[in-house]
Amino acid sequence: MIGAGDAELAVAAKRLEELAAELDKRGFQARVLATGGMLRVWVQNRTVFRLSDAVCAAPDGDGTWWLWWSWADKIVPIDDVEAAAFKIAYVLTPA
Repeated sequence: MIGAGDAELAVAAKRLEELAAELDKRGFQARVLATGGMLRVWVQNRTVFRLSDAVCAAPDGDGTWWLWWSWADKIVPIDDVEAAAFKIAYVLTPA
């Protein structure tokens, strides 16, 4: 998150907290982590523990903040917490 200002980081951290709360309502364990210069939320299916991922918050090339899968694919813009929770829950739920 090189070049990110304190205000941007604060907003990103708030959105990750909101995402963690939304995922908790959907039956997932989620916790926000800020380590190694990265903001992310660790998400784990409560019934199938192997279904888990770290979702990162970071700007893309034009400076717009997004939520990203651990494999560097964009999920949704960081402000669309409900859509992010839906997509993450879909991917981390067994068929």
